[in-house]
Amino acid sequence: MKRPTLGLAVAFNRAVRGADEWFDEPDDLDRVARAIGTVDDIEDPVVAAAQLAYRVTWTQGFGEGNKRTALLLARWVLDQNGLDGAIFLPPEDREFATLLVKAASGTDVEAEIIALLIGRR
Repeated sequence: MKRPTLGLAVAFNRAVRGADEWFDEPDDLDRVARAIGTVDDIEDPVVAAAQLAYRVTWTQGFGEGNKRTALLLARWVLDQNGLDGAIFLPPEDREFATLLVKAASGTDVEAEIIALLIGRR
């Protein structure tokens, strides 16, 4: 299974952040790297994408754009492993977005995100 790198996560985050979303606080790339590393042993791309989306959002390693970066990473995992990320995570996906907001606030919704994406298989 193809897995994302920290460099890819950083590139996605830079792409989604607006000019007004840069602050003096540095990104905590160690937290992002640990979040990405949690999918190292997962062979199911749907589960890996869901867990990655939750973990990147929950850790809040970037100063801004964590949820947007998490979405792009999840879609990338699906796309790179023979699935259509836009079908699993379509634009305007309110259910997924609501779960990411909960994750960003520290709520453990990992199992719910995994179940959501598995249900879309």
